[in-house]
Amino acid sequence: MTKTIPVIPRAAAMDVRPQGLAGAETAIESPPPSVAVGNRSPTSADASVGGRIKELRRAAGRTQKEIADIVGVTGAQFHRYETGATRIATSRLLGIATALGVRPEVLVGTAAPRSETLVDFTDGATDELVELVQVFSTINDPRRRHALMAFARAVARGQPLAAPGAAPAPE
Repeated sequence: MTKTIPVIPRAAAMDVRPQGLAGAETAIESPPPSVAVGNRSPTSADASVGGRIKELRRAAGRTQKEIADIVGVTGAQFHRYETGATRIATSRLLGIATALGVRPEVLVGTAAPRSETLVDFTDGATDELVELVQVFSTINDPRRRHALMAFARAVARGQPLAAPGAAPAPE
């Protein structure tokens, strides 16, 4: 004898309203879409983090494969991170932030707005150093920050600088 099991649609199976209250509708509060309830499915917050990762990666001129190799995941897995299809473990998020040259809070959107008085130096700091750090902290474009750092490193190494309009110095 074959036993037949009724199939209940998933939506009906999840309906937790009390039965038997004629005409009474019970409001069921659902959590915001950015919160995962009892599962590990990606949320809108994961998609938001992925979007920021993609934006920063593109601004840095890097490919998904390059960052994936640095972080230690496949290119396909990194693509799923960027699209928000897969949640990102904290250790991976830290690796991605390092690979992109940003602080982790930049990726998750919790970076506090920078104020003009963030810099607190001890004795010996010059006004130029304080101003340089304050100006650098206002640069949001990772490519421009990278270019400025490359320039500063070249100056610190004592490489000759070309005058505006002059031919580059031979290397």
